[in-house]
Amino acid sequence: MKIQKTKKKAEFKSSTDDNGNLLLIKDNKVRLVLYLKLKSETKSRKLGVINLAQKVFEVKRVRAKHLFRKNQSYGFNHKLLNDAKLFDKIRLIDDLGEWLIPKDFILTNGSFLHFKSNGGFERQIFIELDKIQVYSKQAKI
Repeated sequence: MKIQKTKKKAEFKSSTDDNGNLLLIKDNKVRLVLYLKLKSETKSRKLGVINLAQKVFEVKRVRAKHLFRKNQSYGFNHKLLNDAKLFDKIRLIDDLGEWLIPKDFILTNGSFLHFKSNGGFERQIFIELDKIQVYSKQAKI
């Protein structure tokens, strides 16, 4: 006898920020996939995935594309981190490394940049790479 697993049906939720940007949430009860649709754009961009069991928000970045070169930092949606109750750590993965960073560390040690005149981006908090090195994960062999 073959046992069939039933695939959990995903629910979609949404929330709007003060700038009219839309946060879309795909929920299958195991993980949440978060997307951001800027008011000024037609397509949405994936922010990351929340693993509900581990309480970790996993974010993947391409260093050449996403790193803010002026101070060697990555940006995060401030409202998402500040209001979060479903995760307490961020797993940041880029092409050169991986970090498991406490959410509160970013909120306490990050700096704000808000690109209002540059595409209507949401308020972002940036954390510099040298500040998060202590949270670097060792590569698995």
